[in-house]
Amino acid sequence: MARVRPWEGEVLVSHDRRCSLPALGGGWRRAAGLLFAGGLLTALATIALGASTGAAAPGRLDLTASIRHEPLSKLQPKHTPPRLVFGVYPGGAAGTVGPSGPVAAENPTLRTAALEQLRPPGRPFVLHLYASYTGANGSSAAQQVGQEIEQYGNAGFQTELVLCYRPADGGSSADVGGFVEFVREAVQSLGPLPGFVSVQITNEANQGGSPNTSDGYYAGATDALIDGVVVAKGEIRKDGFAQVKVGFNWAFATGAGERAFWRYLGRRGGPRFVDDLDWVGLDAYPGTWGPALGVRGLAGETTSFMDGALRALRVTYMPIAGIPRTVPIRVSETGYPTGPGRTEATQVTVMKAAVDAVYQARGTYNVTGLRWFDLRDADSSSSSVESQYGLMRDDYSPKPAFGAYRTLIASLSN
Repeated sequence: MARVRPWEGEVLVSHDRRCSLPALGGGWRRAAGLLFAGGLLTALATIALGASTGAAAPGRLDLTASIRHEPLSKLQPKHTPPRLVFGVYPGGAAGTVGPSGPVAAENPTLRTAALEQLRPPGRPFVLHLYASYTGANGSSAAQQVGQEIEQYGNAGFQTELVLCYRPADGGSSADVGGFVEFVREAVQSLGPLPGFVSVQITNEANQGGSPNTSDGYYAGATDALIDGVVVAKGEIRKDGFAQVKVGFNWAFATGAGERAFWRYLGRRGGPRFVDDLDWVGLDAYPGTWGPALGVRGLAGETTSFMDGALRALRVTYMPIAGIPRTVPIRVSETGYPTGPGRTEATQVTVMKAAVDAVYQARGTYNVTGLRWFDLRDADSSSSSVESQYGLMRDDYSPKPAFGAYRTLIASLSN
């Protein structure tokens, strides 16, 4: 099919009737009409020829000239921002920076009912799950969450799995190799399951302060990330699981070590690592981890925080590793807990601002997903905010944020 130029296919209609021939007789009108039609066909053919060659024929008026000099914004198709796919971590238990307290028992029936309420009709809704490599003798990912993934898939949900690198011995080159096999087996066993759409290799490998939350605490985490991505993509290609996408995440930070982390990814990973990436995740918790929010108003500061985190990832850090803009970003974790000094109303304010900020910035930074952390509290009676991230209390009674998130998903799942 011939390529259509921006101006081709346009019909220019004149509403000026002064050139009509109402006073001429029938014969003259027919003759004039034939002459006019012939001349018009010749002119149109000449215009088309000039358009196809890029130049007007000698002695002819180039009627496309004025169109060619229209502003590019009028000639080029409007950019359509990517669709934003929402999701949630459906559990209550969470890694904590400090000692973790008790976790209220899960109720699968109430959990599924809550997830059904959040899921937008006719749109995907992704459940963000975790499995950990702890060593050569540890449980496989399928043993840890395989049954859960299958049940969610049969219920019509999509799932993505974070494969954490948490070796019990603190990490070694042997553990990197063991983790790679853990990843390979996870893709092989989980790839055929319905609704399984994504795998994240390691969790927050750029952060080293907390063994319960960030894989960067363990020796070899960055090597595990790189090798895990390459192996996961290789298995996906080999086994034909094209629906399964591969990525890794980065915890928003601005320290001096961040550039070194991204330089290492680019240097050791190289083009093969970059080519095997389908997405890069961002973990960003406004007002909880990272820079403190200012005093200009909670909603406005949350918006600035989220936009700044997305900008840092896209503009500052991903290019260091050679990762192009065509690789989309997902907000793999964001949340705001309730608890002492944090009201349920405040949680709603931060949520609305954070989600709206990501939605508005999705075209600028190529953002395709957002996962809220998390569905329910680990322990609503705890004095620690780390136990109260939930949209629901630990008995599955909804906080105001549950309804707010459901409304946002319904309106912004474009």
